[in-house]
Amino acid sequence: MYNPNKKLIKSTMLIIIAGWNLYAQGGKLSGFITDQKTGEALIGANVFIVETGNGMSTDNNGYYVLQNISSGSYTLMVSYIGYATLQKEITFGADESIKMNLELGIEAVEITEVDVSAEKIQRKNNIQPSRVNLSPRIIKAAPALAEPDIFRTIQALPGVLTSNEASTGLVIRGGNTDQNLILLDGITVYNPTHFGGIFSNFLVDAVKEAELIKGGFNAEYGGRLSAVLNVLSREGNRNYFQGKTSISLLSAQTTLEGPFYNGAWLLSARRTY
Repeated sequence: MYNPNKKLIKSTMLIIIAGWNLYAQGGKLSGFITDQKTGEALIGANVFIVETGNGMSTDNNGYYVLQNISSGSYTLMVSYIGYATLQKEITFGADESIKMNLELGIEAVEITEVDVSAEKIQRKNNIQPSRVNLSPRIIKAAPALAEPDIFRTIQALPGVLTSNEASTGLVIRGGNTDQNLILLDGITVYNPTHFGGIFSNFLVDAVKEAELIKGGFNAEYGGRLSAVLNVLSREGNRNYFQGKTSISLLSAQTTLEGPFYNGAWLLSARRTY
């Protein structure tokens, strides 16, 4: 006996199964982007597929994941400021998942000549927050007393003053030096200076990045009136052991680092005399 309801149920099931198979199709690519020399994670590296434009930026651990990739051959491009751009040819099968960890090597950034012109009637429409990021390269390139110092570099920035030439104290927005919030990896540092205020407690060889916010900072940094300085320490070399020693007129310092299981360790010390 012919049953039209039974035929309708079969047709509906076929449509659902076909739609489920169509949704399930697509490959997946994931992995970590690290520094070729030290093995440290590169935060914010751009990873994308040239043919499709599918891409993303790596997270705080250097991790990326690209999904819904059709079968075929593609060109994966990875770029990061200060590092050589990497291109990788990859081939996906149907619903294939590939894990690919990539390393980028440091490369000097070359730019062409830029002509800058201005007019008196021009107006600045985009106002950037008073946030400054300092890398170890910038800190080491700045003029310093005896050795590179984060606080000495910050004192050379606009909007930052010091009480006297011998002190590393930061006077920002008219506040006292103790009205700045100093953080090391998110932990408050209550005594950030050393050797009578001549040096800061942060060794440049152990610093990954320093972020200075001179005003308008979020509520999470509440409790201070002037500015916020957040210093991020390096993770250490994940590939091999290495050390560095430097001696100046006022101090001597040593930095040691190397791999440790799935991570790394770093030890940095300084002695003033």
